[in-house]
Amino acid sequence: MGNLLLNDVLDQKVEQAEELFRTVLEESLRGFLEREVTVQAQGPQEFDFKELKAALPGEVVIASMTVTEGGPGKVQFVMGRETAGKLGDLLLLGNGSTPFSHEEHLEPIRDMFREVMVGFSGRLAEDVGHGIGIDDVKAALVDLTPADFVGTVWMINRLDIGLDTPESVFQIISLDFWQACFPDNSVAAGDEPETYDEPVKGPEIGKEMGLVLDIELPISIELGRTTMLIRDIIRLAPGSIVELDKLSGEPVDLFVNGRLFARGEVVVVDENFAVRLTEIISPHEIVRSRRN
Repeated sequence: MGNLLLNDVLDQKVEQAEELFRTVLEESLRGFLEREVTVQAQGPQEFDFKELKAALPGEVVIASMTVTEGGPGKVQFVMGRETAGKLGDLLLLGNGSTPFSHEEHLEPIRDMFREVMVGFSGRLAEDVGHGIGIDDVKAALVDLTPADFVGTVWMINRLDIGLDTPESVFQIISLDFWQACFPDNSVAAGDEPETYDEPVKGPEIGKEMGLVLDIELPISIELGRTTMLIRDIIRLAPGSIVELDKLSGEPVDLFVNGRLFARGEVVVVDENFAVRLTEIISPHEIVRSRRN
């Protein structure tokens, strides 16, 4: 990688962390897309805006986030519109041929990179001994300018994702992110690395979460669904039976703020209906549920 950072020790640690990220991204994409996916990295290296603009002229899709625990830092993932359209369509279980849609594709792309970074920070915590909280996750269609990168030292890593054809996603990380991950960066090359005797901790909830913990969200339980013709609907009367698409005894779906969150079984508590949760939905299933 060369003299990119402060010393050889930190350079080596960043290279190892980037290889860990590549592995996590590859594994996560295989889970999200339910297909074989390979990821090749061509970095990390010093950031050069002209080189990025030459590779991605015009508007780009960017997923960005900040580090809230374990130190400061910013992480961005930048890709062209065609790559964003293919990736977003595949995340919604399409065949990858749908053109980029601002309304349909930004949200799944944002959620995917958030889950990848959460998984990466958890794996990284096993090495550095502390969690890294991720917050302020956003995705947008923008036309980047040099002013977007002023005031911060950045590193860039080109990730080529095998989706029938290679699709490039540029990971741009601020130097203070790596300094937060490896606070012992002042160690001279050849010194023994610092060891951690404390138990490994997973990613912690950012302090900002305390501001929203008391917000109420609507929770609904769905027994099932069906489709009816208008003429059949207007014939409904007290005593009519509407057959749903679920069998007796099948789990019911629990939605939080309109999003599928968990499944459970109907029980009776003190003569009131209730739901005993049997499954919390994984991020992969949450992405797939958007298609329905």
